[in-house]
Amino acid sequence: MAVLIAQAEARGAADARGHVLDSWSFGDPAAEPSEDFDPPYVICLRRQRDVAVESARERHGITESRAAELRRRSEVAGQDMATARSMMDRLARRTARLQEPADHGPDGAANETVADDDPVWEGETVALGLRWRLLILFGIVLAETPVHHLVFQYFLAGRVGVAAIWALCVSVAVFLVTGPYVAALLVRARQATGTERRLTLVVVVMAVFWTAVVVVLGLMCGAVLDLDQDKLGPLNLTPTTVVLMFVGGLIVAGTMAFMLGLSRRHPFQEAYATHRRMRDQLEAMRRMMIEQINPEYTEAGPEALVQAIAAAYAAAEQAYFAALTHAVGHPSFTEAVQHRRGLRQVVPS
Repeated sequence: MAVLIAQAEARGAADARGHVLDSWSFGDPAAEPSEDFDPPYVICLRRQRDVAVESARERHGITESRAAELRRRSEVAGQDMATARSMMDRLARRTARLQEPADHGPDGAANETVADDDPVWEGETVALGLRWRLLILFGIVLAETPVHHLVFQYFLAGRVGVAAIWALCVSVAVFLVTGPYVAALLVRARQATGTERRLTLVVVVMAVFWTAVVVVLGLMCGAVLDLDQDKLGPLNLTPTTVVLMFVGGLIVAGTMAFMLGLSRRHPFQEAYATHRRMRDQLEAMRRMMIEQINPEYTEAGPEALVQAIAAAYAAAEQAYFAALTHAVGHPSFTEAVQHRRGLRQVVPS
């Protein structure tokens, strides 16, 4: 607007100095309003205004068409996020109704203490991060490996290399740790819709074989240590105590791995966080694309920009007439300009 006004004022002063217009240039005072009597510069401004308005509408349409796919994906992610939050609210209400004692009315019917529209879900919780879970699992594997080495070293020493024995110990430790962890992930996933329910049988079968491996390893460790009765005697340790100690240690390690697998968010809450993160990323990409294509784009539509363009050219037109009349400085010229612009009605005598 400032540039247009400055250009209009300069043009108005130049036209006045060049005597391009006079009081008769705006037609007879009794003539009907018509653009035929407008100065050429004003007509040019109006044509530029129409072109600018059409260009703004066209740029708005092009920007929307190019960003339509990102908008659609963002809206879908937002809908999925809202659905996941609704499911978490429903689960929270169900849990609250089960935990709170029922309030029985006069007719013996239980009154619900939690309304259906009460969002009792406390919000997104921060679960144990994947980095920490992997670090703890790695620590459990390191703690179990020497126990397995005690057994395999006794039976395999001299038959296979030292590296092979350690590799076998690490493999068994990884199996005994990751097995319960994966089982816990599957159990946690069963709380979501669309999960294969027959995975429960797989978890049960794996738990049986995992328990068998733990018991056998505990018995083997106890048998190995039972060979040296001189060291166990002063400590008042029996072979059964040693077996129970090793079996308990392996079970505790597996239980910790199982708990780490359960430490993830609820599937609905995980879906909520995932789709929220996806929506934010898509919105950021869409805003970046719009900024590169059309910085003047607004979500409300091009009408605000169209009004701003029209106001800028209208201000330039007023500045041109003001500069023109000021430079000419003749009352008849000023009256003719004001009459043609509708600022003063002149009734012929």
